[in-house]
Amino acid sequence: MNTQEPLIQTVSRPAAGISAAVNEGAAGSYLLLEAPSPLRTLSSAPWGGGFGYHRTIINRKVDKTYACGDPVTEMNGFLEAAGLNSEETACLLTSVHMSGLGQSHLRMDDPASAKVGADDEAARSLFDTSDSKLDVSLQADREAQSFFETFDGRPDTRGRGKASLSAAADRDSENPVNGIGAAEPNDATAAAAAADTGIAVSAWVTVGYSNMARAGRGLPVSALFPGTINIIVAVEGELTDEAMVNAVITATEAKAAALQDLGVALEDGSGATGTTTDAVLIASTQRGRLHRYAGTATYLGHMIGRSVYEAAMQSGMAYKKALALS
Repeated sequence: MNTQEPLIQTVSRPAAGISAAVNEGAAGSYLLLEAPSPLRTLSSAPWGGGFGYHRTIINRKVDKTYACGDPVTEMNGFLEAAGLNSEETACLLTSVHMSGLGQSHLRMDDPASAKVGADDEAARSLFDTSDSKLDVSLQADREAQSFFETFDGRPDTRGRGKASLSAAADRDSENPVNGIGAAEPNDATAAAAAADTGIAVSAWVTVGYSNMARAGRGLPVSALFPGTINIIVAVEGELTDEAMVNAVITATEAKAAALQDLGVALEDGSGATGTTTDAVLIASTQRGRLHRYAGTATYLGHMIGRSVYEAAMQSGMAYKKALALS
């Protein structure tokens, strides 16, 4: 991109103030992510699945022979033994060793200050605001309000007031992509959050593809065992429900792109798009810059795609090396 400074920087610390560590216990190893305050999450796994709020996220390694008639109860027992609160913890399960963990942490300061050349098509796509001019009224749900008030001691100010189409356009023109909602004049907390227009994204990925699959292709029952590609994405920012789902799409596309570049293919040569037991978890602080979209034409989507791709390539290369040595 034609910018005066690097627009997106790779950093060493995870987004959202998360601490990350791989813990070894009697029941096995697991990646432990801990946030200073509850993160809003969207997960495809049964432990803390769907939408929710969680302060702790784990990616737990189990043996490939793992089988359980009641996996939720079994996981709750594991969390209790590990000293983790099951109500505050969202979990993923994998047979991949944590030594093969891939991770990527990206940060970008206020995107509005970036200078882009008129002939830079790739950069222009990131500044595209054509889908940011919709009249979107954000209704703060009671669950979110109670969480913000309980853990942060402040009211949940998400989406107060319904902006007109012209007002939304004006707001987005000031903040070129995923514009920030205007803070209420008397709400100092909301004003402070709106002032932070940077974006930070982290991804943690474990890749194992012994049970590789291609979406839409039939597989025998024997292929349905836990190999798994697990993706965890953390975002500093406020994401609408739609943006959370959009982030899942972008992360999944990045996973498929990494598998393509790793040369992972089925016996007939067709490229694998994942495995039979993949999972994804998106987590956001719900503070700062408002994001209504997380597709690849937005800053947020670009950073999610890049971070997931980089982390998946790291883990995938480690898995490839382990296969070669086995």
